[in-house]
Amino acid sequence: MNKRYLPISIVCGVFVLVLVGNFARQAPSNEIPVRLRLENKGGSVVFTHSRHIDYVKTMGKDCAACHHDMTVTQKDPLPCGSCHATEFNTTFSAEHQRTLPKESCTKCHHAEMGTIKYDHDTHAQSYAAACTDCHHSPDIEAEPQACKNCHGPAADGATPALRDAVHTRCQSCHEDMYGQKMAGCASCHNFLPGTSEAKQPPCASCHYESDAIPMPARMESFHGQCMQCHEQAGKGPFGDKSCKRCHTR
Repeated sequence: MNKRYLPISIVCGVFVLVLVGNFARQAPSNEIPVRLRLENKGGSVVFTHSRHIDYVKTMGKDCAACHHDMTVTQKDPLPCGSCHATEFNTTFSAEHQRTLPKESCTKCHHAEMGTIKYDHDTHAQSYAAACTDCHHSPDIEAEPQACKNCHGPAADGATPALRDAVHTRCQSCHEDMYGQKMAGCASCHNFLPGTSEAKQPPCASCHYESDAIPMPARMESFHGQCMQCHEQAGKGPFGDKSCKRCHTR
């Protein structure tokens, strides 16, 4: 070998050894990223994932402190963008139905994911002294009929939406179930996560009363999650004037 190239060869060899050493040191973290680059309009954010894992552990918490879709610690959490969209539109709706695991559907799509545990004869015999305890009096409906015959998916003038009408009427008798809040839903609703029968209803079937989206968009979810944690810890970037501590511009 020409001696002119010896120093270059030595430098290249050292460089290769450093790369191999770094790779070997990080090999166990292939499934858990060391750092992530989050692209956005406010300037890319380089997020040091490994450092945050250490912080979370010192606070006595686990991965679910940030990855709230988890029930137990796992190495393959859902990407935040699977649920928190940049924009909630038809493209996002179609894509997340294709990519999300079926067992996660009930995190957003709750009551409609299962059949209703309701027996009319049992209710008539055990709960109602008269039909008008559940149905309207003759001045509104001449004969008792199905609620959906008058109540549609959305409110129409003075007529409330079907869901609101049924829940209001049921609550007048079942205060104990409603007192349990979400935990009481299973008293009537059969949840069917992970089954082929679990049809995805549109968000608007429940969230039609306003233009509010059913969950925070991606930017709001990141800001809320990150800033809240930093503010509780009293360190790191939080507050309206700390943008440049995360964003590159």
